[in-house]
Amino acid sequence: MMIWAQAETAQITGTVFDASGAAIPKANITVRNVDTGAIRSTVGSDIGNYTVTNIQPGNYEVSVTAPGFTTFKQNVVLTVGAKIAVEAKLTVGTAATTVEVTEVAATIKVNTETQTQSQTLDTRSITELPTATRNPYNLVVTAGTVSENDPSGRGAGVSINGLRSQSTNILLDGVANNDEFVAGIGQMVPLDSVQEMGIITNNFTAEMGRASAGVINVTTKSGTNAFRHFV
Repeated sequence: MMIWAQAETAQITGTVFDASGAAIPKANITVRNVDTGAIRSTVGSDIGNYTVTNIQPGNYEVSVTAPGFTTFKQNVVLTVGAKIAVEAKLTVGTAATTVEVTEVAATIKVNTETQTQSQTLDTRSITELPTATRNPYNLVVTAGTVSENDPSGRGAGVSINGLRSQSTNILLDGVANNDEFVAGIGQMVPLDSVQEMGIITNNFTAEMGRASAGVINVTTKSGTNAFRHFV
């Protein structure tokens, strides 16, 4: 069996339960990309747990249904390599009744799924932060425990946690982007083509692989169903 180590994709996991806190088995879970309309579906386990993996970063709507219960909906934003928990509480009623959960602005989110320490640069940060060379990898220095001007010039040219720059694993759309001959970046990408950049500095999970210093996880932009006309 072949197992892919690197992953730029995100993951949604959670539990489906009723008002009393009892698990609801075999619930139907649908994850819809708000921008493209792409849909992923799965069925919960006998104890109410579910996991949807290999989701591209973006805006999503999570819908949960079960016979005899109302429909649960919640919008989530998935960043590169994120693992988000969506706990679905269903109340007794008909599926025609929908309970939508909205997040309160400025709420501090606690990562309850992994112990990873990371920073994510979104599209706006990548395009607006000053870069003399318009090289997206120059923005890695905005993360904590990263020092620039590594004398070896290897890796992304930075040292993470004081370790050698060539000990950093560089990913591009889920594929290793390392030039193993010179221990540098394999394929450079234009700054405007980058959707997000995840900079993992500590406690990265096993699927990242290879690195002993840190992980730079870059995902490029994809299209949407919105038609735009430029003149």
